[in-house]
Parts: sequence; C-alpha cells; structure tokens
Amino acid sequence: MTRAAPEADAELDLTLRNQRDELARLAEQVAVLAARAGLSTRVEHRLNLVLEEIIGNTIAYGYPDGGEHALRVRVAVLADAIELEIRDDAHPFDPLAARPAPYLGDDLDQRRPGGLGLYLAGRFVRAGKYQSEAGNNRLSLKMDKEVDKGSPFPVHANGDDGS
Repeated sequence: MTRAAPEADAELDLTLRNQRDELARLAEQVAVLAARAGLSTRVEHRLNLVLEEIIGNTIAYGYPDGGEHALRVRVAVLADAIELEIRDDAHPFDPLAARPAPYLGDDLDQRRPGGLGLYLAGRFVRAGKYQSEAGNNRLSLKMDKEVDKGSPFPVHANGDDGS
C-alpha cells in the first residue's frame, strides 16, 4: 500500500471514555495519523498493539468503581521517534515495572494467563516513564519509527528513561 508523503511532525490528541468500544475509535485515529506521518503498516500495527494493550488493561482493570472516566492519549510522530503519552485517573498501575517474562515455550500447559500483552507491547518500546500522583497517572513512552529497532522496556530502577 502506498502512503501519501509524510508530514514533518504529525500528532494525535484524543480523549477516550473508559469503554472497550473506544479502542476501535482509537485504532481508526491511529490509522489516520500513520497515513499522515507516512508510517509503515508494520509500525502502525505495533503502535496499535502498544496502545490497545495499555489502554485496554486500564479500561478492564483500572476502574473498579464502574463509573464514567476519561483517558487522554497523545501520540506524536517526530523525525526520529514516536512519542506516546497516556493520562488517566485509574487505579495506579505501572506497566513498566519489572515482571518475569511469560513462558513462551510450546507446552500450553505451562502457560499462565496474563502478562503476554504487556510483554509484547514492551518489545516495541524504546524508553518509558510512569508517574502516579494525587490520583492521576501519566505514562510516557518512546517507540522507534523503524521496524528493526525496539527492545523490552529499558527503564532504569529509579524510573528514569535515560533521556
């Protein structure tokens, strides 16, 4: 698929309700952003995976009160990277915290539920920082625009993303 010439910097700023159907709206907006920015389909898919995993988990587990809440998502495609920022008032949860890698072997009996989505999302993120203060969470992530780059969250023990 051929894409239009990319814009120098392209940005998405979106407020979502804490409802699963909002993930489809987010994916539609990411597709528009990816086309505007000239991102490859593969990078667009990786961006969607990261956003869907983190926001999907926030929606599913972060609001035990069941009330209406808003999540703000900002994605900026820069010359050398993609920056993401997710702000919410969900129950605090640091997706960057060290966790054991999930079992990836062939024996399905050895696999435990949970953890695979964050593990996969982390494979496409170069750096990140999580903050929670006064009932508000802020997750900042940086992804490479090139497909062959990316590694597990290289976040230092103090939460510093090294930048």
